[in-house]
Amino acid sequence: GALDAMMDLTSFGDYVYGTELGGKVRVVDVADKANPVELGEIPKGAHGKARGVLVSGDLLYVAWRHAMVVYTLQNPAVPAVLNTFAPQDANRRNDRGIAESAHHIYVAYMNKMTRLESFYVLTKGSLNLVGMYTPTLTTETDSLETMDMVHHDGKVYATKASTSHWRISCFLVSDPANPSLHAMEAIPDFGFGRIVYHEGSLYVSQVSDQLWKADAASLSQQPLNAPTEATNCQDMHFRA
Repeated sequence: GALDAMMDLTSFGDYVYGTELGGKVRVVDVADKANPVELGEIPKGAHGKARGVLVSGDLLYVAWRHAMVVYTLQNPAVPAVLNTFAPQDANRRNDRGIAESAHHIYVAYMNKMTRLESFYVLTKGSLNLVGMYTPTLTTETDSLETMDMVHHDGKVYATKASTSHWRISCFLVSDPANPSLHAMEAIPDFGFGRIVYHEGSLYVSQVSDQLWKADAASLSQQPLNAPTEATNCQDMHFRA
């Protein structure tokens, strides 16, 4: 159907925008919930595959492989390009994950040569670069890629993964011009690693039916050091 094989989803009124494995963004009308209708797409172009989508107000943010693009939704069926941000380093690529606060958008791009991933703070709408954090080999010895992000109270929590390591990273963004990596906590294998914040806890999904719960306050109070085995996570299960 119209909503099959979506990798990431966001909505605006009766419209759903989703990234798919092929790399394009599909536009679906869900006014009739029993019969969603695909209206069109934002095709994959020079910026590579679409990885993440987020609607904020009447703007659609799409994290393409090599750039962040914001679209106006004055006509929700046909999003129109408003602004674009592309990292100066042409080697950088996005994997997944967009977060927002009242005034900023957060996204990460990895340098495919050094395997180090930078964290960017952009202004909403204009996508002007406000600040960025670039790790060094001394602060992040493993090349982990961001899977998802969520913002709460001056902090951005990101799930990150490699072929053998998984963790939650906490970035301080209260000073948007100088974001910093504050804490890291290892967690068990979570697969796609979608993350949400709710009432002081972080919930991280797994490919299986498990849901991992972590204490956000405990994580954000840790000093920055190498992640150890998870001590604040509880194994939970989805229930119908």
